[in-house]
Amino acid sequence: MTKPKGAMTLAEGRYDYRVDVSLILNNGKDKKDFVLRTCLDNYDVWKAKYGKSCSPFSAFISGTIKRAAIIDYEVWVFGVNGTVASDIVVAVKIGMNYFKVSAEDILCDVYVKNLNVEGEDKMGFQHLVDENRKLYSGVCESIMKAANVLGCSNALNFWVFSNIKNHKIPKSDLHASLRDGGAHSVTTDEKTRHVFRVGDNFGGQGDRFKTHLHLAVLKP
Repeated sequence: MTKPKGAMTLAEGRYDYRVDVSLILNNGKDKKDFVLRTCLDNYDVWKAKYGKSCSPFSAFISGTIKRAAIIDYEVWVFGVNGTVASDIVVAVKIGMNYFKVSAEDILCDVYVKNLNVEGEDKMGFQHLVDENRKLYSGVCESIMKAANVLGCSNALNFWVFSNIKNHKIPKSDLHASLRDGGAHSVTTDEKTRHVFRVGDNFGGQGDRFKTHLHLAVLKP
């Protein structure tokens, strides 16, 4: 019997722009059997921004209450900060309870698309790059801390969509930040350019961007 394969996403926004967790390097595909998606916004803010209707519920995990929802057979958890390990732990436990899988089944592949600090309009170029480096490093560290708390022992894949010429965090800075955060190795598929629509932090529809896929291997 084949073991179910899942994935987790961080910093989701508009439902229609959710991360494609089937994509891997070299324009490959790796179908997932279940997906746990997380949003930084709490549920009320997310709904006000994007107008997506669903039936949320409150999950009480380890003394913490998080709002979550089942949308098209996927679990969405709200109010999850990717730089806070305890938030990731709670979200993963909600996914574990719903899908009846292990933490490692969920954390084996973690995806994020165009992660970016808030307040960028108030920053100069280098300041923005530096803050985004801290952000990516912090996310790497939090994923590994959460994996340790949850008893994961195998290497985890952290997939990042970001154009290699992204002025907010160019490839060299992105790779450095991932390594600073503890990544064992970092690889980029520079030959394949994916095209996605990326919303802004205020709920706007945003523009279409060409982006590349990077893989950071994390070892808890």
